[in-house]
Amino acid sequence: MHNKLRITLLAAALVTFGAIANAQYGAPNGPYQPGRVEELIQKIHADLVAGYASWHVTGGDRHRLDEAEKNLHKFAERWRVGEFDKGRLDGSIHSIQKIINDNHLIGPARDNLWADVERLREMRAAYDRREIGRW
Repeated sequence: MHNKLRITLLAAALVTFGAIANAQYGAPNGPYQPGRVEELIQKIHADLVAGYASWHVTGGDRHRLDEAEKNLHKFAERWRVGEFDKGRLDGSIHSIQKIINDNHLIGPARDNLWADVERLREMRAAYDRREIGRW
């Protein structure tokens, strides 16, 4: 009887811990699961590549976008292990937004990139509302 109680308590603790660990990413099929965040970053990369073909991006701006992309990949790596690196995310959002604003980019690639940045902002807002992340 005593062993059954221990096993039941251990099982309950493991289920609770597992639920808490997964809760940091939000809904099970939601947009903040690590794989979905990585998909968004890959989409941003594809949108930047498409934009490079039609935009006149100076060397400094190209460097800024390359750094933003690199930081987004590092952000995704850390998010995969449960760490929300808001500094990297905020810096990337700022860098991409600056290029959009300063260069007056046009066309579908610009619109896609704008939507990508909005999705990153939504993730940051979800973190601020404590819907995702470790607290």
